Amino acid sequence: MPNLNDHTRILIPATYRLLVVTILSSAIYAVLFNVYSTPFIIHAFQPAFFTLLHLMLFIYLYRNPQKRIHRVINTYGAIILLTSVPNTLYFTIGAWQNKWQFVEIFPPISGMIILSTTLIMLMLPEKLNRLVVITWSLNSLPVLLFLLTHPDELQTPRGYDLLFLFGPASLLILLIIPYQRSINHHMNSISFDLQYSQQLADRDFLTDVLNRRGLENWLNKLDSGSKICVLLIDIDHFKNINDKFGHTIGDHVLVEFASRLRTIYFNDHGLARWGGEEFIMVIVNPSHDLLTTIGPIFKHTLNQLPYRQVDKVTASIGISTIQPKAHFLDLVEEADKAVYYAKSNGRNQVVIYSSALIETKTPD
Repeated sequence: MPNLNDHTRILIPATYRLLVVTILSSAIYAVLFNVYSTPFIIHAFQPAFFTLLHLMLFIYLYRNPQKRIHRVINTYGAIILLTSVPNTLYFTIGAWQNKWQFVEIFPPISGMIILSTTLIMLMLPEKLNRLVVITWSLNSLPVLLFLLTHPDELQTPRGYDLLFLFGPASLLILLIIPYQRSINHHMNSISFDLQYSQQLADRDFLTDVLNRRGLENWLNKLDSGSKICVLLIDIDHFKNINDKFGHTIGDHVLVEFASRLRTIYFNDHGLARWGGEEFIMVIVNPSHDLLTTIGPIFKHTLNQLPYRQVDKVTASIGISTIQPKAHFLDLVEEADKAVYYAKSNGRNQVVIYSSALIETKTPD
């Protein structure tokens, strides 16, 4: 999945699995409660409603996971946490009103509540921790308060079981919060380091424009329907500059040359060092008129002012035709032939590729 950070890459498949498990669990409960009916109305509709709700959430995520993942996670957390509270309050309030014995009627969902809350806290954004803690408190405190004020129900196997599940589990929730913060901090640190390393790997260390790898990655991010044209810009007689002034001065010329290239065209494009003294610019969705006007602009900007320490520097520029981005290599070949023609016929000129270009001797 392009353009996603590492946390999101992990989160999307994890959320799919969580939704599938929730859908299957809710569906099983819906079947069981209909086959083995209970006297409580809430059991008749709640599992089926959960199944439908999470199925809709799964479909919503499937249609655009990259943009919708965090919204789905937030919604899932809200559904699981907020719907568990009415369920707990329903049975607790009924027990307070002596409608039933709590330890016999309260469904065996305490473990599921703890597990769901733990998973949600690990997956939800850190800013929603307060919601999780409040919702957990609304689930656990009524149960604990009832049991502590009704020792006859507390001093039963189920009573002790609920006491230890909701009591120590509260401490577990408090421990998860700093753990989650540590995980998020660690993941953000790893993601930043990876992005920084990728940026370094995608850029030319001298001129700080893209290298071939970086240009390829940039091209892969373009829409498949994009059309492009390629400009190859080759510094004339660069070997003579290195021989006369030294490679250090030659490097300075490359840096200044790349800086001037950055100032010429500001619409959607990719600029890279193609190799040695040759640079490449890929222009996205250019007009046909642009092909005839942009070349002189490049030439004027690159040649108008003298370069420090070496005075005048010129360049030969080859411009390809406009084709879909899938034909990038063909366009590079066209631009290369145009540069070859420019160098063979005196250098310091712009040539637009056409099939009528005449082959000449190899330039010096």
